[in-house]
Amino acid sequence: MKHVFIAGDAYSTHFFEMDLESDEELSLLPSLRVASYHTARFALIMRDHGLAGIGIFPGNALLISDYSLEPIIGRPVLVRQEGQFLVRIAADVNPVECCFTTTRNEDSPLILPSENIRIVGVISGILPLEDD
Repeated sequence: MKHVFIAGDAYSTHFFEMDLESDEELSLLPSLRVASYHTARFALIMRDHGLAGIGIFPGNALLISDYSLEPIIGRPVLVRQEGQFLVRIAADVNPVECCFTTTRNEDSPLILPSENIRIVGVISGILPLEDD
């Protein structure tokens, strides 16, 4: 087993702030125990219902890996834009613009210029947590 540190709360309906400057700072945070083979760098706790349609519910821990060996289209990803973050499904990623969605009809797709964003990580696992 290994420890994956919880870096904060995650949202799909609005951008949020998170400090990811160093792994040393992460080591001061609470952690989860996961299988030793897991590639997650850190975890976030989902706080809204925007991805409930794919089985991600408020209170779930999202395990975030730095990269993916598989294509990310159709997968939930952690996106950074101007120092703020968002967890959404990568609907279209190309050199000009990227489109990110949720599973709720009331949430509009988010289209961002590719030059203004960075996909920081891929959701590589989901852990249901006890009431926190």
